[in-house]
Amino acid sequence: MFHVHAFNPHPLLRHCVDSYLIISADQSQGFIEHIFFPQITQSLVFGLDRGSTVYDCNRLEFSATHFIVGPNDIACRTRIFPGMHKMIIRFTPGGLYKIFQLPARSFINRSQDAVKFLGKQIIGISRQLTERDISGKIELIDNWLLEQMKTPKKPHRNIDDAIQLIERNRGNISLRELEESTFTTKRTLERHFLEQVGLYPKSFSRLVRFCAMIHYLESNLNVKWQQLAEIFGYYDHSHLIHEFKTLTGGSPHHFFSAKASFERIMQI
Repeated sequence: MFHVHAFNPHPLLRHCVDSYLIISADQSQGFIEHIFFPQITQSLVFGLDRGSTVYDCNRLEFSATHFIVGPNDIACRTRIFPGMHKMIIRFTPGGLYKIFQLPARSFINRSQDAVKFLGKQIIGISRQLTERDISGKIELIDNWLLEQMKTPKKPHRNIDDAIQLIERNRGNISLRELEESTFTTKRTLERHFLEQVGLYPKSFSRLVRFCAMIHYLESNLNVKWQQLAEIFGYYDHSHLIHEFKTLTGGSPHHFFSAKASFERIMQI
């Protein structure tokens, strides 16, 4: 069983950080396996445990105690072992790059040791997190991220306008329309998206549409598949089914059995 607490970041961080999650697992033995559907966000995960509690079935390896993960454009299987206890910073698309200027393409479909990219400060922060109550944990992370934002960064092309256009249109916007709306060339857009978001604009748009469709499906259980295809701009019912199978490895009819309760909690 999982226990989850979700919190909002400091107002000055909300253009970069979506939320904080504190998650623990209390099963007595064995592991719980989950399928995580494709998603556009990145996360920095602090281990408040001793590590070796999250196993990446796709890459056949345990994640580091503290790690950075995402985005994912494929379904990922993960095993959660007893004693797992993590604090997660969920970034908005491009948010991790804005604060740390880490290339997002380094984390697509995999987790990477956060100490390797952010140094031993991660270990020190994790130790402080274990010593504080919940409000103290939030205050510590808020202050740390705000301090990181004060550090001078090299200039970079802000792609917020392109991201907002894609999200506002639920992924149904062409690359040509993005070029014209942001006065940017295809090559420039692709380079900056890959660096800051981890995905090309076309792939990002595809996942934004898919995620929007999933959220809609969860709250509209009786919707017809053809109607769903029309709402989200798929060519037809067959196109939607094909897209679902490509991104998740299963059909829409298996959606609610395959989509883990843990992942639903992660979407708070």
